Amino acid sequence: MRSLNGIVTLATLSIALASYAISAPADTGLPDMPSLESQTAGAWGIDLTDRDPAVKPGDDFYMSQNGGWDARTELSAAHPMAAYWRDLRRRSPARLIAVLDDISADRTVSSGSVEGLAGTFYRAFMDEKTIESKGLEPLKPELALIRRTKTRSGMAELMGEEAGPYVPRSITSNVTPPRGIFTLNIAQDSNDPARYAVYVGQGGLMMPGPEFYTDPKLADFKTAYLAYVSKMLTLIGWSEPGARAKEIVAFETRIAEVSWSHEQMLDKVKTYNRISVDGLSKLAPGFDWRSFFKGAELGKADSVVIDARSAFPKIAAIYAETPISVLQARQAFDAAEAGGEYLNAAMAETVFGFRGKVFTSASLQMQPRKLRAEWAVEASVPDIIAAIYVKRYFSPEARTKATEMAGDMRIALGARLQDLTWMSPETKIKARDKLAKMEMHIGYPDHLRNYAGLDIADSDIYGDIKRSEAYNWREQVGLLDEPFDRSLWGVLASYPTYNYNQTSNTIEIPAALLQPPFFDLKADEAVNYGAVGVTIGQMIMTAFDDQGRHYGADGRLGDWWTADDVTKFTDQTNRLSAQYSAMEPLPGLHVNGALVLNEAISDLGGMLISLDAYHLSLKGQPAPVLDGFSGDQRFFLGRAQMWRVKFPTPFIRTQLATGANAYPPVRVNGPIRNVDAWYQAFDIKPGDKMYIAPEDRVRIW
Repeated sequence: MRSLNGIVTLATLSIALASYAISAPADTGLPDMPSLESQTAGAWGIDLTDRDPAVKPGDDFYMSQNGGWDARTELSAAHPMAAYWRDLRRRSPARLIAVLDDISADRTVSSGSVEGLAGTFYRAFMDEKTIESKGLEPLKPELALIRRTKTRSGMAELMGEEAGPYVPRSITSNVTPPRGIFTLNIAQDSNDPARYAVYVGQGGLMMPGPEFYTDPKLADFKTAYLAYVSKMLTLIGWSEPGARAKEIVAFETRIAEVSWSHEQMLDKVKTYNRISVDGLSKLAPGFDWRSFFKGAELGKADSVVIDARSAFPKIAAIYAETPISVLQARQAFDAAEAGGEYLNAAMAETVFGFRGKVFTSASLQMQPRKLRAEWAVEASVPDIIAAIYVKRYFSPEARTKATEMAGDMRIALGARLQDLTWMSPETKIKARDKLAKMEMHIGYPDHLRNYAGLDIADSDIYGDIKRSEAYNWREQVGLLDEPFDRSLWGVLASYPTYNYNQTSNTIEIPAALLQPPFFDLKADEAVNYGAVGVTIGQMIMTAFDDQGRHYGADGRLGDWWTADDVTKFTDQTNRLSAQYSAMEPLPGLHVNGALVLNEAISDLGGMLISLDAYHLSLKGQPAPVLDGFSGDQRFFLGRAQMWRVKFPTPFIRTQLATGANAYPPVRVNGPIRNVDAWYQAFDIKPGDKMYIAPEDRVRIW
C-alpha cells in the first residue's frame, strides 16, 4: 500500500459541504472581481467589442482581435496586469474563499474533519492580531540554530532541512524552488518509470536565473536584490547587514557564473544523471552530501539523479571556499524570506516589495489577505481544496465534453502521424503506440488525501505552514518504497493550469481550467476548440516533440527516433526558432527562440490537431456561419481571445529573459503564421506583415 495517510473521495465531501450553500458572491476582498457565474463571451463565445477593425488580421492577428480591449484597458495599482488568465486564476480562489469563510466561522465544524482542517488553517492566517503580537518570535529558534552551527557539515544538514521538509513547494506541482545551494524533489524515475527517484538539482540562486546576476541589461534587478537582502537581514537583527548582503550577492553571483542556463536545463537527457551518494561525494567533494541527505530525512538514499552534472563540483567548490559567516547569513536570509509571509506585516511587506514589485511593477499592491490565506491553504492541503472546488463548481457535463474533445484530438493526431513525411515508418509505429498508451486525466483525480495526523492550530500560522511542509515532504519520501502510481496528479483541480507528465505519459487538464471563456458549454464549438482545445492539443503534442522523443510509451528515458528523423525534425525546428527570435515585443528585447522552442513546437501542433478535431466534431456537416464568421475564423478568434493580456514592462522583461513560456501575444502570432487554414480563413495575402510564403512555412506536423 502507498504510504499516504488516507484518502477522501468527492462523495465524502458532498455531505460535509452541503450546509455551506452560497446564495450570493462573498466579500472576498478582491477588487472588481469578474462574476463567479458562467457568462458566455458575446453571443457565442467571442467578445466582438474587443476587436480593432483598424488592424488587419494579416498584420497583427492578436491585436486585430484584442486591440479594442487593449486600448480601453488601463493598468493600476489595484490591477497591475489584465488578462483572461488572470481573471480565471482569481475566480477560483474567490469561489474557495466563499466556502472557507463559512467553514472557518462555524466553530461547530470538527477541526479533525477534512473541511475543519482547511477552515482552521484559513482562520489562523486571517488572525492578524495574533500574528502581529508574535512578531519574529516564531523565526527566532531557526535563527538561533543557524548562529550555533559553526561547521560546513552542520550547514549542509540545515540546507538539507531547507530543501526537504521545510521548503514551500509550488501549488501547481511538487517542484522545489531553487533557493538552496542544491534542490531536492521526489518524482517518477525517468529511467525506471515503475519507481520513484530522488532528484537533486543545481540551486543557490534567489533570483529567477543566472542572467539576473551576470547580464548588464538586468543590472537594475541585481541592485534591487542587494538592497532587499540588506533590509531583510536588518529586520531580523543580523549583524552587519549591509556587509553580509554584499557577500551573499557575491556568493550567488559566483554560483550563477557556473550554473547551467535555462536552455541547457531543457535537455532531458543531459539533466538525467543517476549517481550513487558515494559517487556524488567524489564528484562534488566540497559539500557534505551525507549530512545534506540526513537533514532532508533521506539518510537511507543510496543513489540519486542529478541535473547539471558539470555545475555540481563547481557549486560545491564555491561552497567550500565561502566563509561560514557568509553561509550563516545567507541561511538566515533564506529562512526569513521563506517564512516572511507568515510573520508580521513588516516582514510580509518587505518580501512583497521585492518579489512582487521589482519583478512585476513598482505600483503593484499586495493582494488582499483573504486571497493570500486561500493560497496558503491551497498550498498546504491542496487535495482538500481540490475536492471542495470540484464538488461545488465543476459539472459532470463539462468533464464529459472535454474528454470527448481530447478523444477527437487523439484521432486527429493519429491521422497526422500516419501522413508525416519526415518521420520514418519504424518511428511512426512507436509514436502510435505512445499515443495509444497516453492517459488523459480531465477534471480531477478520483482519490484525494485527507491529511490524517496533520496538526493545524488556530493561532500558529507559522507553525501550521512548517508542519504542513514537513507532512507533504514525508509523504513524498514514503513513496520511494512504493511502485509509481499513475493516478496521482501533478497539478491541482482547483488551479487553472495544464500539464503533461513525460515519465507517466499522462496529460492533466484540471477542472479550474475548464471555465469560461476558455471553455464554455454554452459557447460555439469552434471557440472551445480554439481556446482550451488548443491547450489540450498542446499537451498531447508535448509527447512527440524534441523533449517527448526522449521518453517512450511507458515513460522510460530513451530516444525512440532514428537519426534521420532527428535531422529532418531539427531542420524544421531551427526555422521555427529563427521565426520567433525575429519577434521583438519590446524595443531591443527579442524573443529567445531557443528558449521557447519546445512550447512553440507544441503550440503549433496543438493548433493543428485541435482544428482537425473541430472538423471531426462536425461529423461531416458544414460549420454554421455566426455573425458573418465561419467556423475556422471562430476557431482562430478563440485562440487569440484566450491569450489577451496587458502586462507592465518589468514583467514582460522578466518573461522575455527567463521564460520557457513565451509572451502571450507571441503564442498567438508565432504559430499561426505556419497554419495554412488561417491564411484561407482570413484571406491573408503577400504584403500582409505576418505573411509567410507557403514554401517557407514550418511543416512539422
